[in-house]
Amino acid sequence: MKSSTWLPVLEQLAKGELISGSQLGANLSVSRAAVWQRVEYLKSIGVDIQASDLGYRLSHAVYLPDPATIQDHVGIEVDLSPEVCSTNTLVLESRAERCLMTLYQNQGRGRRGSRWIAAPGDALMFSVGTWLDCGIQDLAGLSIEVGVAICQVLNGLGVNACLKWPNDLWVDERKLAGLLMELQGDQDRTFVVIGLGLNLWPTSGVNASTTSIVEVSNHVWTDQDTGSLINALCSAINNYTRRTPQDRIERYNAVSLLNGREINVIAGSTQISGIAHGIDEFGRLCVLTHAGAEYVSAGDVSVRPR
Repeated sequence: MKSSTWLPVLEQLAKGELISGSQLGANLSVSRAAVWQRVEYLKSIGVDIQASDLGYRLSHAVYLPDPATIQDHVGIEVDLSPEVCSTNTLVLESRAERCLMTLYQNQGRGRRGSRWIAAPGDALMFSVGTWLDCGIQDLAGLSIEVGVAICQVLNGLGVNACLKWPNDLWVDERKLAGLLMELQGDQDRTFVVIGLGLNLWPTSGVNASTTSIVEVSNHVWTDQDTGSLINALCSAINNYTRRTPQDRIERYNAVSLLNGREINVIAGSTQISGIAHGIDEFGRLCVLTHAGAEYVSAGDVSVRPR
């Protein structure tokens, strides 16, 4: 079903108020049967709509970003496509400096080929693309720097987010958000695309190790907050090569979830267990093992419970 068909229904229900089927049909100039079809589609992609003899209502209000309002707060072009395959894929293909937002990704991607699943209105999803006058080899720790910047914005909103190396944001031992960075270029110029998926409401069908803004704070998400995240992400990208390695390390240490904790890292066919001991100048994770310090540039990290 096209987004131009289902989005008007979601917009009518967005505040979480009860609306009768006949009222919805009148507001949208469609039949009650058409309303039912659109509601069923929204339910099929995860939107929690409660139906009764009195009408339809969402289980909670949802966040529908207004690109025009967000554009007033940021310096990069902002577009919203209600349903896409993947924002990262589309921005990467466009090679254009912009921020692409969406409400639903039918082929959303996370790190290492995993899927990012979220119902329309329950998560903030966007990708930023920009060009840098440097080679890919100079951007080894960029995704970590972006994660630090996002943590700082959320901390300022009263959300106690920490960075789980390399690019997941956690609160109270549960995942709140994830970043996906993709690079294209050569030794002199690189197109950087970074996608963010931030849970605003609990997502059904996803394991219990996730959390959301509504679960960890009393903050009501706004377009200004979205603009702050976009600006922080863009600033982290554009200023990365200007920061000293020591500055990057100190900024990481301030928000790290892992430092001082017992972890297990799976990097390819290698498994490393030890104590997390920060990062080096290249963004590699330092793990103190019985055999000494080992440095990991990529991998899946599990943390032993406190």
